Amino acid sequence: MLVDDSSSLPSLTMNDDTVPTVFRWEHGGRQVYITGTFNGWSKQIAMKRSGNDFTYIHNLKRGKHAFKFIVDDEWRFAPDQQTVADIEGRINNFIDVSDFVAYEGDADFGVKTLRGEAEDVVDEVFSNVSPDMDEYAKEPPALPPHLRHIILNKPPQLGDTGVLPPPQHVALNHLYCTAIKDKMMVLGITQRYKTKFCTTVYYSPVS
Repeated sequence: MLVDDSSSLPSLTMNDDTVPTVFRWEHGGRQVYITGTFNGWSKQIAMKRSGNDFTYIHNLKRGKHAFKFIVDDEWRFAPDQQTVADIEGRINNFIDVSDFVAYEGDADFGVKTLRGEAEDVVDEVFSNVSPDMDEYAKEPPALPPHLRHIILNKPPQLGDTGVLPPPQHVALNHLYCTAIKDKMMVLGITQRYKTKFCTTVYYSPVS
């Protein structure tokens, strides 16, 4: 079995006899290849990885096609896709692109949109009414309670100033500041990289 590990992308030019089709593997693995009736089962084609998923795009001839994945040297089929058994009882994935019809858009969509927007503008009423003074005297909205649980408000654990509790994900990438005390403002922001958290604290003197 030949293995095609070329990084070049296949030509996606579509005609009436071919259908650009996306194959997807979403069940883990380090290296995933695909093969099927579309290439006569003659070679294993490397799929492109994105996070934990793998994809490959191929121009399929109209008709029915069987295919299978090779995940870390193990032949597997995707359980969340259509399957079919061959004459020897082996389970393969299956796709039918015989009746595929490409969407070419609505030729009058732009004209209809512009005409509809023009009609809406004619019927719409504009004004410049200023808000009442009472609106300015209202209290600002309350801070969501989960945003109060931040690193700057947490005492260190076990008496070790280098040990802090894991922050909640809703508190990440927000800039927080404490009340000014002794002419010093303290700012903090927590960011995450994979499973690690980094909190940066800034001390700014206030004159």
